[in-house]
Amino acid sequence: MKKIFYQALLIILTSCICLNSTILSAEQNIHIAMLLWRGETAAEAGFLAGLEEKGYTVKYSIFDADQNLKKLGLLLAEMSRNIDDYDYAYTFGTTVSRRTKVVVNQRIPQIFNVVTDPVGAGIVRSMKATGGRISGVSDAIPISLQLESIVEVMEVNKLGLFFNPREKNSMLIRRDLYEQAKKNNIEVTDFRSPPTENALEKNLQQLVNNPTLVDVVFLPSDSFLVSKAPLIGRKLLEGGIKSFGSSEEYIAGGVLMGIVVDYFSLGKSAAAIVDNHLNGKELQDIPVEIPSDYHLMINNQTRKLLGISLAESLQSKAILYD
Repeated sequence: MKKIFYQALLIILTSCICLNSTILSAEQNIHIAMLLWRGETAAEAGFLAGLEEKGYTVKYSIFDADQNLKKLGLLLAEMSRNIDDYDYAYTFGTTVSRRTKVVVNQRIPQIFNVVTDPVGAGIVRSMKATGGRISGVSDAIPISLQLESIVEVMEVNKLGLFFNPREKNSMLIRRDLYEQAKKNNIEVTDFRSPPTENALEKNLQQLVNNPTLVDVVFLPSDSFLVSKAPLIGRKLLEGGIKSFGSSEEYIAGGVLMGIVVDYFSLGKSAAAIVDNHLNGKELQDIPVEIPSDYHLMINNQTRKLLGISLAESLQSKAILYD
């Protein structure tokens, strides 16, 4: 009888411990180092909202490099000195994610966000098996789909590519764009636009002065170029040049159109990865999240000023930005 009593007591205690750890998991306090490249974006807002919805109490320490590699190095050194204070490192973009991975060196889990090609950038081993204490979210939109959208709306034989040669992400997109453009008999002209010596401004002015150099300008998902979206949109419109951007911020800045993903949703996907990890799944077994929901977005004011007409079928599926 006594043996049965102790067995029953053991079952009750075990149940309580399991219930307790479930409650602790849902209410867990976590400290996240937020390593950013160009300030807080909708991706971070989605990340914070996603963790809050799942019941976590989170302390955030913000490290914003402000698009400065030297500052990023100093911030990473500061974070590394106090790495035991953090449960996670959240990283935005390819540049920050690559450098953080080297510094963190698997001492704490890393969650990256808005990285177009994490395999090509050397951040993960593969999209399905990351190869360490790291996983995250890609913002990749197939180049083939983007070119299809350009051709559907505009006649294009000469495509101007603005890119930042200092960003790995930009170079990977350039490689893919050249491959796809060749298949479509489209000639690509490079406009190298690093964040030095007013290269971007000079390239934009060159096009304003000679708008027939290209039929359409293509703008990749590159943090430096995205941060200059209002300047780019204004100058291209001044030259009457059609444009296509891979980020919603381009279209908001005056670029004609683009296939875009919702940064807020990407942030919530990153939060879901943290939740899965805290509930016992190894990060190396959590595949990189790839967006499946793309939107064609058109700046309606730019469209009207350029005198472009849209087929009804295109208008019905596009998001018009006014």
